[in-house]
Amino acid sequence: MLARENYCPNFNHGRENAPVRFCPKCGEVVNEDIPIRKCNKEEHAKSRRERDPYCVNCGEQLMRGM
Repeated sequence: MLARENYCPNFNHGRENAPVRFCPKCGEVVNEDIPIRKCNKEEHAKSRRERDPYCVNCGEQLMRGM
């Protein structure tokens, strides 16, 4: 869980078994049991259209300044 000054409202931080490795809002690891996946440009483009600043599979920052 992130420190209070860097609080992320995404519910995956509070879940025991989050369905994704990385938080789509802050990029922190929320489930270490899920392996890092290599993504392609199409998957990242879809995540950007959904306004996710970070990829839930590889953790790469997709959007700047959010």
